[in-house]
Amino acid sequence: MYSTHKKTHPNTKGIIAIGAHPDDIELGCGASLARLINDGYHVVAVVMTQGTAGCDDNINRHDESRNSLQSLGCQQIFHLHFEDTQTQYHIDRMIKSLEDIIFKHIPENIEIIRAYTMHDGDRHQDHRAVHKASIVACRKIPQVLGYETPSTWLNFVPQVFEEVDEYFFNVKLKALSYHQSQQHRNYMQPENLLTLAKFRGQQAGCKLSEAFVIHKMII
Repeated sequence: MYSTHKKTHPNTKGIIAIGAHPDDIELGCGASLARLINDGYHVVAVVMTQGTAGCDDNINRHDESRNSLQSLGCQQIFHLHFEDTQTQYHIDRMIKSLEDIIFKHIPENIEIIRAYTMHDGDRHQDHRAVHKASIVACRKIPQVLGYETPSTWLNFVPQVFEEVDEYFFNVKLKALSYHQSQQHRNYMQPENLLTLAKFRGQQAGCKLSEAFVIHKMII
């Protein structure tokens, strides 16, 4: 587990972003997080697995993830070590780990008002398992939103759109560039990421957007 945070002001608004694997957070809500950090929010990022399935043994994806999330500006970063592709067998332990972070490791003056997490309509078992753990661990957080990843099913129908301008979209692209072990994947290509951002923006009536499904929304 790794954490760092900068000095915060009293009663700072906070966001927690949860991903099953390194790069999930950046893919799903990286531009939104960059914009929120720029607006003064304290962002906590939690990556549940090392994401080692399908990778060479000498690749440390947590190092890639740490550099990526730091480039977004996340003030606290936690890397956990649940086994990749096996998280569905450890939901109770994941809930406990997330609760420990939320209630014990975030500064007391930070008010977490929103959680970004995996969506349950996803073909990857780790994504579905992390969603299940998140909605329990984040039950006291007023807003819980599920983000889109390349493995979400076609029934992902967003109700919330975060408008992001070109600057913050480029911050997202820069963050994803730190995941060197994943650059061969089609969904990591900047032109494909831009196409999705334009499509979601078209749906929302803006130029570029990231899209989310509501699990819980107190306004």
